Amino acid sequence: MSRIKVAILGAGGFAREVWWALQDAHAHESAAQFETVMFVERVARSTLLKGLPVRTLADVPNDVVLICGVGGMTEMKERIVSEAATAGYSFAPAAIAENARIGPDVTIGDGSIICAGTIITTDVIIGAHVALNLDCTVGHDARIDDFTTVSPGCHISGDVRIGRGAYLGTGAVILEHLTLGAGVILGAGAVVTKHIPDWSLAVGIPAMVKKTLIRSEPVAASLSDLVTSTRLSQHPD
Repeated sequence: MSRIKVAILGAGGFAREVWWALQDAHAHESAAQFETVMFVERVARSTLLKGLPVRTLADVPNDVVLICGVGGMTEMKERIVSEAATAGYSFAPAAIAENARIGPDVTIGDGSIICAGTIITTDVIIGAHVALNLDCTVGHDARIDDFTTVSPGCHISGDVRIGRGAYLGTGAVILEHLTLGAGVILGAGAVVTKHIPDWSLAVGIPAMVKKTLIRSEPVAASLSDLVTSTRLSQHPD
């Protein structure tokens, strides 16, 4: 059985959960499994994390692909991933945890992770670098765009559309045929009963828009800072 060597971007709490999920995960629509070889941070560490080295992006070997271990901060996740991709790095196929269930005719983009206990039914499209955390459900004909983070215990009903970079808090519910716009933050336990526009903060039962969000720059250093000129020369434009 083939194994895909993976480096996890980040070394925080969700990165460690990704490490755990990858131990028994397989690639979407493939029997290939994963072998995590390192975590990637802005500054290398002298100590191991979960028995693995913590290195910089420049230390990632050419035969290793990436998966993002940044959890709730979707803007930061998008910036880190896009700059790593621009620097010439490749990303792992979608990782499906051992106890997740994926129905027929489901498309899942590269770099996404489907955690244990999650069920995706049928005719669903999930973008790249999406995180579906523990014990979520996704109904028929749903579409979840790139860089969305879905916290544990969320329930996404049939024919729901979720825009790019949305964040769903723990236990949130979206009723059928509704749209959650790009960049939306949905509070924990919220129940969505009507469309939520782009870049809104919505909370409560039923979910009500409390404010319009202003898209801000990520506060952390980008991964482009970690790429040495030697590495860039190996990945010319």
